[in-house]
Amino acid sequence: MTENTKKRAWFLAAIIAISFVCLAPTFFSDSLPEWWPGRKIRLGLDLKGGSYLVMGVETAEAVKSTLSNTALSLRSELRKEDYPVVKTRQTGDDLLQIILLNNRALEDVKSYVAKQYPELVFREVEDSGARVTLSYQIKADEALNIEKLAVDQAIETIRNRVDQYGVAEPTIQKSGANLIVVQLPDVTDIASVKKTIGSVAKLEFRLVATGKEIEEAVSLPHRDGSTVQVEDHPLMTGDAIKTANVDIDPQTNEIRVGLSLNSVGAKLFDRITADNVGRQLAIVLDGTIQSYPVIRDRISGGNATISGDFMMEEARTLAIVLRSGALPAPLTVEEERTVGASLGADAIQDGVFSFVVGAAVVLIFMAIYYSKAGVLAVFSLLLNIVLLLTLLSFLGATLTLPGIAGIVLTVGMAVDANIIIFERIREEMATGASAAACVEAGFAKAHWTIVDSNITTFLTGVILYGLGTGPIKGFAATLCLGIATSVFCALFVGHLGFQMFRMRNAKGELSV
Repeated sequence: MTENTKKRAWFLAAIIAISFVCLAPTFFSDSLPEWWPGRKIRLGLDLKGGSYLVMGVETAEAVKSTLSNTALSLRSELRKEDYPVVKTRQTGDDLLQIILLNNRALEDVKSYVAKQYPELVFREVEDSGARVTLSYQIKADEALNIEKLAVDQAIETIRNRVDQYGVAEPTIQKSGANLIVVQLPDVTDIASVKKTIGSVAKLEFRLVATGKEIEEAVSLPHRDGSTVQVEDHPLMTGDAIKTANVDIDPQTNEIRVGLSLNSVGAKLFDRITADNVGRQLAIVLDGTIQSYPVIRDRISGGNATISGDFMMEEARTLAIVLRSGALPAPLTVEEERTVGASLGADAIQDGVFSFVVGAAVVLIFMAIYYSKAGVLAVFSLLLNIVLLLTLLSFLGATLTLPGIAGIVLTVGMAVDANIIIFERIREEMATGASAAACVEAGFAKAHWTIVDSNITTFLTGVILYGLGTGPIKGFAATLCLGIATSVFCALFVGHLGFQMFRMRNAKGELSV
């Protein structure tokens, strides 16, 4: 055995050892210590059972919400500068208007907006005599950035909510421009899932309008069906919440949600309640007023409550979504399905059975037809499967039923590579060349044939992974990884096997 062959053998031994270390958690998770490296191969919903949702993010609403917040900030800033601002508002999909009492400060306002809000582009001014209206449009690239960030933020918010929901090994990932795929193993109550992760949970605290404020007030629905006039700008939002928990009033036994505010929110709430004693403070969730109690006294300490005849499950769901923060935009359910655990178990059994039967037939054929070389091919194929599972574990991929189909296909393609090599060696043997020369020539001639044929399939798998969703991605991922391992095993492991072992029959010829 040459020095180069020894190095290649040690390299292969190291790979095999690493593979078994990585796969140990999948097969022996209960008996391994906590410090053991590697992670268990995750099973997809079609194997384990659970809920599958495709949520669409209404990104246009995120742009509107951003403009609405900008309008509120802009009105406050302009009034501090003593400009005659009557109102600022978001209108249309990407427009913002500033309404002035007169045109005396028109140029000053335009200059201020251009300097402080470069993302807004001036469009036109309308002077009706009584009022002056300036119209601005958000820049296209800024709107696209807001939409992209809305999807990214929605993913993080959903992940926070799912984590509090107590789901093990969830899969939450972006699909396309504004779609989010949510897979929750072992969770089959899809209605509860949609309610928990799909609630926008935009919380606002607004004063109930009185006197002259009625002119600029907005009407919001109350949870009992009535409407209430509240001021058009919130005094505080859900960003001030540090945590939320279900609470029960010790005097009335009413179920409510207790809020703990962060340091900024605590100071703000203290000032709001101190400045508005005797007024009603409306607590608005997703545009609906939950309650509007009278502020009896200054409230300090950073604690508040939301009441409104909640049921216990309703209060728990509300607490979860408030803890995880508001979604930047509403979500729509584009696709949903559930898979029962029993169906998943049957799928595993059928998939494994088909794989074992198919692989066994192929391996027996190879061992019989190609003799000792066939036995080497069997070892190479088994190692191929081990390496493929190792990559799935290492990359944190999810094994699905189509993924099992990809593994079966990988075995077939690996066998094809070995057959090409063995047939090339047989052709060389017919010329009367030495055994070593036949092996080297056989592998050399088969090398590019195997690589070329697998590259086209690999590229097909990449396209399927890029354009597909769900099960198609699972199949494509397994296929691409399987191609890499099968080429490695056929060319590297197979060649090393011929170099390490004689592979001779009773007549001293290559046993191929």
